[in-house]
Amino acid sequence: MDVQTTVQDVEKAVEGFARVEPTIATVVGMFVPGAKPIIAVVQPWAPVALAFIERALQDIATQKNGDLMAAFIELMQHVQKGAPNSAILSSNAPQASQQGSG
Repeated sequence: MDVQTTVQDVEKAVEGFARVEPTIATVVGMFVPGAKPIIAVVQPWAPVALAFIERALQDIATQKNGDLMAAFIELMQHVQKGAPNSAILSSNAPQASQQGSG
């Protein structure tokens, strides 16, 4: 799978989740005791978080030949205490703006 296809697949998955997230949040707020005030605080930040998650999934999936499930598992392990960090997300490669002019 090429990089462009991988990026498009990640975008489709994140956009699909973004479409149903408000509905999920509403249902959880109605049926889970005490969830409504937490959702009211967290939900406005969901689009921001989704943008970061989308970028991380794209970065990982690109290095895993477009395997979105492997990318998702690696991302979840990266943010779980005690689980191995993603080498892709943990890389200390300097950005172009940080590199010297030689």
